[in-house]
Amino acid sequence: MRFTMLASGSKGNCSIIDDGQSSYLIDGGISPRTLETHLKISGFTPQRLRGLILTHTHGDHWNPRLLAYCAEKKIPWYLHKTHARTIYDQLPEFKAFWESGLARFYLPNTPFETAPGWNWFPVNLSHDSSETFGFRLDIKNAQVPCVSIGYLADLGIWDKALVEQFTDLDLLALEFNHDETLQKNSKRPQFLIERIMGNDGHLSNHQAVCFLDYLKSLGVSKLPKHLVQVHLSEQCNSPEHAQAALKLFLKDSTINMRLQTAQSKKTTSPINLLERNLFAFAEHLTENY
Repeated sequence: MRFTMLASGSKGNCSIIDDGQSSYLIDGGISPRTLETHLKISGFTPQRLRGLILTHTHGDHWNPRLLAYCAEKKIPWYLHKTHARTIYDQLPEFKAFWESGLARFYLPNTPFETAPGWNWFPVNLSHDSSETFGFRLDIKNAQVPCVSIGYLADLGIWDKALVEQFTDLDLLALEFNHDETLQKNSKRPQFLIERIMGNDGHLSNHQAVCFLDYLKSLGVSKLPKHLVQVHLSEQCNSPEHAQAALKLFLKDSTINMRLQTAQSKKTTSPINLLERNLFAFAEHLTENY
């Protein structure tokens, strides 16, 4: 069971979750050629793709050419109905995709399955798109321990209720979009700075660390085993700034969390999500037999 950020940032976002037989993309803001190149680099194959989960319709999260690619390969997209309307307004060809049954709709706060054992739970996020969602994915298989993944990118603000839905994860992909000082001192237009730093914009490094602080307050065991920093701004952040923001947090010796920082111009190394909980699963089997 592996997770990889194939692309992350304002120029395109796409991640993949693969169980060795099937794989699903979260977002598809890259071209088919880029997708296939990054899959090959990461050791995945496009033949295992079974669907794409769309978080929202900003242009760095979906790509018209990738939609055509998925139509040709009969790969369905799971999306909200407002996403379908927005895409259709920009791309009338989407009507054929919709009518072919490849557009499959989910509802907020309502679990849905994409395959047996693949249970997705969409949660509304505060972002300046028609509808924006984060996801909790729980993959349950009788042969291996349950794997739980959280994906939260493109949100301007969080609250306690949101955080409390993302406890006990094997992996959390969380937005670390900008360094607040770099953002305020940038040469960007003031309206853009205010938009990004507003409640419907993007999460700063500081806000993301506060998210983790609250998660930790619920119990250190509630923290994810893997944290992936995603959607870093190329102009107003850097891997060094994003990682430095976590320095004090990670000094706590009780925290046992692996960190990975996604970059816009390179695919991250695949994370094996069974690496740790297989041992716990073996202990559980021993206790019960």
